[in-house]
Amino acid sequence: MLWLQTFSRRSRQRGLILSILVMVILLSFQGSMVLGQQAKLNVLYIGSSGSLTTENGGRNEKSNLETLRSFIKDETGLDNEITRQKNWQELAEKMSKGKLQIGVFQGYEFAWAKEKYADLKPLAVAVNVYVYPVVYVITKRSNQASNFASLQGHSLAILANGPGNLQLYLDHQCQLAGKKTNTYFSKITPHDNFEDALDDVVDGIVDATVADRVALEAYKRRKPGRFKQLKPIAQSQPFPPPVVAYYGNILNDATRGQFREGLLNASKKEKGQTMLTLFRLTGFELPPADFQKVLTATRTSYPAPSSTMK
Repeated sequence: MLWLQTFSRRSRQRGLILSILVMVILLSFQGSMVLGQQAKLNVLYIGSSGSLTTENGGRNEKSNLETLRSFIKDETGLDNEITRQKNWQELAEKMSKGKLQIGVFQGYEFAWAKEKYADLKPLAVAVNVYVYPVVYVITKRSNQASNFASLQGHSLAILANGPGNLQLYLDHQCQLAGKKTNTYFSKITPHDNFEDALDDVVDGIVDATVADRVALEAYKRRKPGRFKQLKPIAQSQPFPPPVVAYYGNILNDATRGQFREGLLNASKKEKGQTMLTLFRLTGFELPPADFQKVLTATRTSYPAPSSTMK
C-alpha cells in the first residue's frame, strides 16, 4: 500500500525523551569537555518538558533516573541532575536564564517555545526512521467512515501514554467541531500499546484508533493479514520531531560542535548503535532545510495553549 513503507517497532514518547538525554551525555562528553561559556561545570543540568518514565510506568521513574545518573557519572565523570519541568515554557525559561544547559522538547513544544524565545536553538533532532512524524486515523476497511467528521459519536482506542502529537491532533480535530475529545467520541478506550489498539479495530471492538507511521509498519510486518483489513481515513500534517536544544551562548561553539558531532555520529559507533536500538531511534540528524517551515506550520495549525503563553 502506498501510504506506508516497511519500518521498525513502534516508538514511544517517553522512550524518545530518555534516549535523547542518554545520548547527549554519553556520546558528547567523550574525552575532556568544557561546559559553559568560560569554566568547567561540576554539575550538568538537563531539563525535559515531560516525564522521563519509560513504558514500564510511573513507579519506576525514580529508579530509572538514579540508574541514568549513575551511568552518566561512570561514563563522563560528571555529576548531573536531570529534572522534569512543569511544562515546555518552564523549561525554555530556565534555559534562557542559564539554569539548564540542555533541554529536550517534543517538536510541537519547541515550535511554541521558539516563538517566545528567539535564542532557543536546535542542536539536533531525534529520528525514528522518519524525520517528521505523521498521525493516522485508522478504521476497519469495512467501516463506512471516510473522514474524521464521520467518527463523531463513535468509539476510539488510544495509547494511554503515547506520543503527545497523537493527542494534540485528536484534540484539534475535535475542537474544529466545537467539542472536547472526551465528548466527541462515544467511548475512549486506553491501551498500553499500539498493537492492541489496532487489534480492537480489526475485531470490531472499537471503531477507530490513531497511530504513527512506525507503529503501523510494525503492525503490517507482524500481522499482514489483519493489516489488510485496516484503512486510513485521515492524517495529520507533518509534526516537528523531538528536539535537543540549547540557548544562546550558554554553551560555547566548541562545546556545541562536540555535542552535535557525537549525536550525528551515534549510529556509526558500536556503543551508539546499542543505545539507538535500546531506545527505538534510528539516529540524530541536523534540522532539515524546511525545519523552520514545519515549525511555522505547526504553530499556525496548533497554536500554543493560551494559559501557557502569559
